[in-house]
Amino acid sequence: MTPSHEEKLFRWATQLPDTLWNDLKNRPPAESAETTGATWDGKVFSISLLGKGYQVHPSEKIIFRDGEKDAPVNYQTGVVLLNTLSFSKGVPPSGRMTVPQDLPGGRMFFVGAHALETGALATAFSENPDSFIKQMVDMGGEKIDGADAAFRIPGLPFVPLYVLLWHKEADAPARAVIGIDDRAHFHLDLASVFALTNVLVYRLCGLYRV
Repeated sequence: MTPSHEEKLFRWATQLPDTLWNDLKNRPPAESAETTGATWDGKVFSISLLGKGYQVHPSEKIIFRDGEKDAPVNYQTGVVLLNTLSFSKGVPPSGRMTVPQDLPGGRMFFVGAHALETGALATAFSENPDSFIKQMVDMGGEKIDGADAAFRIPGLPFVPLYVLLWHKEADAPARAVIGIDDRAHFHLDLASVFALTNVLVYRLCGLYRV
């Protein structure tokens, strides 16, 4: 998967628009923390995404991974974190998997430029399914029934993701499906769901830092 022109232009969280930061600043911090499973120490939010901890500083408009203050964070990671902190309704996950296309409005949204990068996942692991299993475990994934290899992974504290992989066969190519909890729309808008799935793919495929 090659980053598009837009991804190259908006590559780092330092490029996030002020409107996203203003949305977060306009919400009581305690409410943001309670509805997302984050913590708030009076200055900084701490929240996990795909098994990694992040620090979000609204007053300084910076985001970094735990223990890596000087390392850049991907733009789409920033979009996901600011969106959920600003708008999450705090609804607990149902534990039921759906595909993002079946979220409200998803059939119209997840097409064309917003199609999920499942092909990149299938291609990356078609010859090495053991590597897929290792990476999912390293990211905190829990093996579940389904496909040739299937995992549930904590996308955000209240938004589980699912990754299903079918191995390459003599008469069929490898295939992948990305699923999400069917209450994800209470925590993220569709653009941020798309960003979250991209971060997952980027990290699994080692495309660039997230």
